[in-house]
Amino acid sequence: MLPKCGSCGLFKTCQSPKMKPFGQGERRVLVVGEAPGATEDGEGRPFIGKAGQFLRSRLESLGVDLDNDAWTTNALICRPPDNATPDERQISYCRPNLVNAIARYQPRVVLTLGRSALASALTPYWNDTGPLERWVGWAIPVADHWICPTYHPSYLGRMKNPLLDRMFVDHLDQAFALEQDPPAVVDYKSKIELLYGEREIYDAIRSLNEEGGWVAVDYETNCLKPEYPKARIVSCAISNGKRTISFPWIGKAITATGMFLRSPTTRKIASNLKFEERWTRKTFGHGASLWGWDTMLAAHCLDNRPGICSLKFQSFVKLGVPIYNENVEPYLSGGHGHYNRIEEIDIKTLLLYGGMDALLEYRVAMVQRKEMGYDN
Repeated sequence: MLPKCGSCGLFKTCQSPKMKPFGQGERRVLVVGEAPGATEDGEGRPFIGKAGQFLRSRLESLGVDLDNDAWTTNALICRPPDNATPDERQISYCRPNLVNAIARYQPRVVLTLGRSALASALTPYWNDTGPLERWVGWAIPVADHWICPTYHPSYLGRMKNPLLDRMFVDHLDQAFALEQDPPAVVDYKSKIELLYGEREIYDAIRSLNEEGGWVAVDYETNCLKPEYPKARIVSCAISNGKRTISFPWIGKAITATGMFLRSPTTRKIASNLKFEERWTRKTFGHGASLWGWDTMLAAHCLDNRPGICSLKFQSFVKLGVPIYNENVEPYLSGGHGHYNRIEEIDIKTLLLYGGMDALLEYRVAMVQRKEMGYDN
């Protein structure tokens, strides 16, 4: 079927190798499980064993017929011996089959059951799946479909936890109730202005300040704490959602930023604002006026699960923005002592990264405010 299909060798040990997707897909939902079990392997059809019956019964309570309303497949399309949990290598070899199924059926929703299915569906949007618990329940808008992760029925069958079972039904209901296509993909990088001249930076900051309203501010620094002897801000980005500027920390740009941060006409947004506030106090001798929103705190208020509060995660699950820090992360997380290697990054790359942070802080804040019932 594909160059790597069969490389794992599982087709040699199962009865129904390279199992095809099944179902009519009337409601344009593709259900992705882990791998065929013994019953599925014997019959050559997904989701007819014990876990499949569990899933079917919960869907029936919602008025959903799995075979008629959805298509079904698995992260692995060959059964592993003894129903072993798929490893990363096997998932990667079989992933093109899922990609092809999505391209062929064009589902509105990809409903993933368990971590293996999620790991397959998230590539290439996210590079570190981590615990399943932080993913379940989101409706993630990616490209031309939603990804809706939930638990695997086998796990729920073992746990026998009424609360988890109720959550599972809610996740299923959400996935099958999504009737609108995800919003169009936004090219956020194209919306960022990279400014280098002191005068143009000064004028742009003053213009943003005169416009007022909500504005996100983001520093990029050579260390976490401004009290270190060689600590310094390297660049800054400011966004009001309509205009985003990113600039090196030089001359009149510094003066203009200090004036902007004290302005009473703009309400400031940050992700973990204590970082920006601490650096502002150290640099200018005063804090920022009118801090109005912290996306990390808001994320925690909306959902107190661990591992979900970062700007990157929130931007992905709420806006469908794939991971965008791969080029700069090695420089920001590694260095000597207290200091990172930020000054080794090409300035254009750094400014683009900072601009993305500021723009997405603004976008995420507006979504969070809406979810909390505020008038933006």
